[in-house]
Amino acid sequence: MFTISRRISVLAGHLSRRRLWITASSTDPSLSAATTQCINTIRTTLSRTSTSNTCFVLVSQTYSAADIENISDTVTRQLDCRVCGTVVDHIISSSGSNVAGVSMLFHSPEPNESSVPFYVGDEHGRQRLREVAVGRWHNHVTDRFKQHTQWTHGPISATRASSHIQLPQELTSIADPSSVSLILFASDKETRQVLDILDSQFPRAAKLGIVGSQTPFLNGRDYTLLGPNIHTNGVVGVAFSTHTCVPRVAHTGLEAVSNVLRIERCKGNVVLELEQGDAAHLLIAALRKQRGTERVDSRLFARVTSAQGESRVFQVTGGNPAKGGIALDTLRDLSPGQNIQFMMQSASEHSAITTSHNPRVCFGVSSDHGFTCPEVTTQMFGGATEGGFSYGMPQPHETQTDCGSVFTGSTECAVPGSSVTLDLD
Repeated sequence: MFTISRRISVLAGHLSRRRLWITASSTDPSLSAATTQCINTIRTTLSRTSTSNTCFVLVSQTYSAADIENISDTVTRQLDCRVCGTVVDHIISSSGSNVAGVSMLFHSPEPNESSVPFYVGDEHGRQRLREVAVGRWHNHVTDRFKQHTQWTHGPISATRASSHIQLPQELTSIADPSSVSLILFASDKETRQVLDILDSQFPRAAKLGIVGSQTPFLNGRDYTLLGPNIHTNGVVGVAFSTHTCVPRVAHTGLEAVSNVLRIERCKGNVVLELEQGDAAHLLIAALRKQRGTERVDSRLFARVTSAQGESRVFQVTGGNPAKGGIALDTLRDLSPGQNIQFMMQSASEHSAITTSHNPRVCFGVSSDHGFTCPEVTTQMFGGATEGGFSYGMPQPHETQTDCGSVFTGSTECAVPGSSVTLDLD
C-alpha cells in the first residue's frame, strides 16, 4: 500500500542520437512542489531548446481542483513548451506500482522531426457512441444488446455508427501523414470514431492513449483534459514524427473458466451461438463449475482469437439466457469462425517480468486489488485509470481496409489489470 510522504522520486531520461525524451515524476503531496521538482529535472537534463517542445502531463486526482487547473499554465510558462495530458487515478512508478503524484514526458525533436499537438471534440463531428452518466458506467453496448430485434434487422453491425468526424487543422496540415510514427493522447471514453479516423489518416503511426479519470466530484467537469485550454471531453494528443515503435499489451491476472470455443453465429458485438450450443447457457455451465473458487472480481471477460492467432480481451457486458446471446464491450464486430474463451480474474499476484533503463510509456487499467505494470524501467512515464486505454499498431501500407472487425484498426481496452507499454528508445 502506498503512503503519501514528503519523499520525492524523480526519474530522468537521456539524449539519444535522434531525439530527446525526458521522463520526470514526483510523489510529493503538494502539487506545486511536485510540479517544480519535475520541471527542474527536465531543465537539468535538457541540453537544447526547440520551438516544437511538448510535454505530456499525467496528474493523480488526489490533488486539489485549483492546483490541477493551474498545472498546464505552469508547465507551459516555465518550460516554454506545448502541454497536453489528463487527470488519472494514479501514476506509475519506476517499480511498476501505482502511486499518487505527477508524471511528465518531455520531448524535444531533432531539426528534421516534429511534434504536433491537437484536440478533437464534439465540434469536429464526433458522436457519442457511449452514454456518460455520473455515478455509474452506463454502457450503450449493453443497451443495444437488450434491443434483440437488432440481431435480425437493420445494418450488418449492431455496434457501428457512420462517422462524419473531421480532423482539426493541426493534423490535416501535416504534409506527409506517413511521417507520423506515434500518436500519444488522452481522452474521455468516446474514442472509437477518433481512433477510426486516425487509423485512416495515419496508418503507419502507432497509437497510444489513456482514458482520463472522471472528475465531476473533483471540479465539476466530466473529464479534465489538459492543453492550451482545459476540456471537459474529447481527445487531446500529440502526433510525433520520430521513430517506428510497437505497443505491447498484457492482460495479467485473468484465468480461463471455459474451454476455447468456436463462434458459429454472432451479430455485431453479440455472440449468439458457439460450436457446442448457445453462448449464454455454455457460459452458465462453465460458471457452475467455478463455485467455491476464490475470486477477487466477479466480472466476466472473454478472449477472442482470430484464425491468424491475434487475440483481444473484452468484458462481458450482458447476457440473455432466453435468447442465448452474450454481449461484449466493444464497438467493433465479431465474426463466425473466431474462437472465444471466457475468463475471470484470479487472486494470484503478478510481479514485473521485464526491466529496462530506456524511457518507457505504460498505460493501465485500475482494479480493486491494485495495478502493476509488467514491464518496468528506471525512466517510467504512465498512469492508470478505471476507463483504461487505447492502442493501435503501425501498419505497413498507406491505405488500410477497415471492415469493422475487432481485429482491424485500433483497440479500446478497459479490462482491469491490463496494460500497454511502449519503449521510446
